[in-house]
Amino acid sequence: MNKPRILIAEDEVLILEGTLRPVLKAHFDIVAAVGNGPDAIAAAEEHRPDVALLDVSLPGLRGFDVARKILASQPACKVLFVSCYAEKAYVEAARELGASGYVLKGRVFSELVNAIRTAQSGEFYESAV
Repeated sequence: MNKPRILIAEDEVLILEGTLRPVLKAHFDIVAAVGNGPDAIAAAEEHRPDVALLDVSLPGLRGFDVARKILASQPACKVLFVSCYAEKAYVEAARELGASGYVLKGRVFSELVNAIRTAQSGEFYESAV
């Protein structure tokens, strides 16, 4: 069975390289890991991921704007936000723009893996906020 292809867009290098990439690599095919919005859009166009994990606060172009562009060009791509913002308004904004989930940073990695799998099944995943 092929592993789902994942794009990670996270501007904090320690989180990107120290935690997200190594942990997710065991479960998924990481096709790109970038640190800003414009690079996320370019990587999505180049690699056509199954799932895009986006930080809400990306430099250059915020995560919600990146998600809109990715979903407009690749409607089959599942977009999940990984964020430190625990406000319901962010979760609702993610849902309204067509994202597949919203996961809070600081959660255990098994929750993120579960969120990706839930999104792939067509359901919206939401961390308890």
